[in-house]
Amino acid sequence: MKNAFIFALILLSVFVSGCASVPRTAAIPTSNTKHIIYVVYRHWHTSVVVDAKQLALQSPLLATQVRGEDFARIGWGDGDYFTGKSKSWGSATKALVASGYSALQLLTYSRDGLKDIPEETIVPLAVTDEGLRHLITYISASIAVDNQGKPIRLPAIAVDNLDIGTFFQATDHYSIFNNCNTWTAKGLQLAGLPLASRLTAQGVFEQAREISLMQAQAGLFNAMGKR
Repeated sequence: MKNAFIFALILLSVFVSGCASVPRTAAIPTSNTKHIIYVVYRHWHTSVVVDAKQLALQSPLLATQVRGEDFARIGWGDGDYFTGKSKSWGSATKALVASGYSALQLLTYSRDGLKDIPEETIVPLAVTDEGLRHLITYISASIAVDNQGKPIRLPAIAVDNLDIGTFFQATDHYSIFNNCNTWTAKGLQLAGLPLASRLTAQGVFEQAREISLMQAQAGLFNAMGKR
């Protein structure tokens, strides 16, 4: 297991050096962008924030969970490690090379609650109706359901009294090459944003930040994501 972890670190180091990418300016949506979403960067993990009312309207699987909230933050990861079931180095290694299952995390926020996320770790992005619809469809498709078509909830363990939200069993297989950051990047691509897929949180977030700056310069919103 130790050798596998070292191998995983070596693979990651190869990709970290090339994680930055300059988004294609011409492909950045600047018209008919009625919706603001956000990308959040925390340690080695990225997640997306969408309007909770739109999520409830377009995703019946999550409608009950987000009712009455303003925003919903969604991330994807390895089932054991992400939910806190096991946070050992061995679990981290297993997640990269032999994950047993994946999990989707849902956190909800009020409008004021979203402001508690450190400013340097969150960026706004403007997307079209179609872009938001594709993103929410992708999020819904990432949720595993039981025989009655209901989401499968997973137990989770809070660390340091942090709000961990709700976890669901997810679809797709987690690995070093198909991780939380590639999941986020794919969702943003489906939303119509010109990101290249990257393995690292930094690689995804830097691209999102560049797009956000260009959209702000185009007058779509200010630096805080307000129109």
